[in-house]
Amino acid sequence: MSRALAFAKGDLNPHNFLYPTFYFYVLFAWEGLAALFAVATRAAASFGAFQREFFVDPTRVFVAGRLLTALLGTATVVATGILGTRVGGRFTGIAAALLLAVAPLHVLNSHYVKHDVPVTFVIVLAYLAYERLGRETEGALLTAAAVTGVAFSIHYYTIFLAVPLAWTIVRSSRDTGDGIRRLAIAALIAAVVFFVLSPFLLVEPGTALRDIRANRQIVVDRAVGHLGYLSSAARYAKLLFLDTVGLPGAFLALAGVIVGMWRNASRTVWLLAFTIPFLLFICSTYPASRYLVAATPFIALFAAIAIEFLWTAPGGRRGAVLFLGLAVGVAMVESVRADLFIRKTDTRTLALEFINSHIPGGTTVLTQPYSVPLMPTADVLREAVRRSGREMPRKTELQIASEPYRTPAYRLIYLGKGLDADKLYLPYDELDGSDPLRAVRAEHVAFVVLKRYNGLDPATLPLLTALAREGRRIAVFSPYRETLVAGDARARPEPFLHNTDARIDRLLERPGPALEIWQLDGPGS
Repeated sequence: MSRALAFAKGDLNPHNFLYPTFYFYVLFAWEGLAALFAVATRAAASFGAFQREFFVDPTRVFVAGRLLTALLGTATVVATGILGTRVGGRFTGIAAALLLAVAPLHVLNSHYVKHDVPVTFVIVLAYLAYERLGRETEGALLTAAAVTGVAFSIHYYTIFLAVPLAWTIVRSSRDTGDGIRRLAIAALIAAVVFFVLSPFLLVEPGTALRDIRANRQIVVDRAVGHLGYLSSAARYAKLLFLDTVGLPGAFLALAGVIVGMWRNASRTVWLLAFTIPFLLFICSTYPASRYLVAATPFIALFAAIAIEFLWTAPGGRRGAVLFLGLAVGVAMVESVRADLFIRKTDTRTLALEFINSHIPGGTTVLTQPYSVPLMPTADVLREAVRRSGREMPRKTELQIASEPYRTPAYRLIYLGKGLDADKLYLPYDELDGSDPLRAVRAEHVAFVVLKRYNGLDPATLPLLTALAREGRRIAVFSPYRETLVAGDARARPEPFLHNTDARIDRLLERPGPALEIWQLDGPGS
């Protein structure tokens, strides 16, 4: 959201390419419409006031962004129903749409301002274009290639759409020469659309390569180094069966693949041509359930194919209705349960309220990324940019200039390494040695906010040991039900965090990590 709103300064270059740019442009335009509506209805005094809300009270801004995701998620249900109708008939389309409408993973992620649901919508649109291309060789190539380029410009992992696109072109071509010519045309059109919608990749190729390498280190190298491919694949397999469309729907999808291969192997391979390479790739990434959103419409579609097979079998209609009702019912219950769960106050919000009421503004706080959303002081933003040696980000300029500036604000330092120019970082390797707190004291840190997990984090162990010796733990915020607080930590489920493979477990009371707030005693406190 901050990167999208930064375009308001007039510079459409995001200067950051962890993702392609098109979704940020769409989100910026959508927020512009939200601002226009707010000003027209006098809910906001001016466009500037609407923009400043992001730094003072961002509720309206984020609700608008979440509405966009929810609308695109709903549109994906319709598009999946149309695709199901085209490949399997009316009953298949209705069943696929019903299953996706209640699919727990798709429903949950349709709450977030994130790329995964928007790009899934475009992936299904791409398949609709490919299906048309397979029937109409003239005029459909431009649309199919253009939609593919749009998908490329939302998320890099959609590169695997090149497989079903090429498959469709080759099978619908008159001969080898015609196929090669049309493949070249499609590649050119997709590339042009990609760079038109994400143009600054060409302007700053060095920055793009830097960010793509950084993304690989975070997502891929961490998985290979810590888990290994097979372990990561096993965790994704668990998520596929339990969380995408619910367990009954997942088994029906497996049956649907078998039925599809028996009935029409070519069509089934075509439907799997994106999903299989995509799944093989993400198994090399650090597990995060949201990556599977892109596969969920196809899982729902194959489940619908299995149910349709029963529907058309002699005497099978009652069984088809029973299986469809079971799959939809289980998925719906899980989706409602997840919706109620994420409405609970997050541990990070509880910790934020505690810090704002107990720690004076301006205090130096050592924290971690994706932890308590504390407000940084304007001075620490300037200090971080000055230390980085880079230009002041547009978002940071807007934040510093916001009036009134949100209080209380703190001098924030983040553990680890990061790419953000407006954040001060303290690398974990500076916490080693005989005095792990030396670097912490040098930054005049008075309080430390740490996320805790079921297993020990080796990177934070020296800091925790030193804090236990020289600090005081003043508050703890747990996501677990009270009956588990004193139990064996190894028996607890992982806390639920969006960007992980953690599941919503019945033993969890609320979302968010376990948090500890420590006060340092002595010099620098």
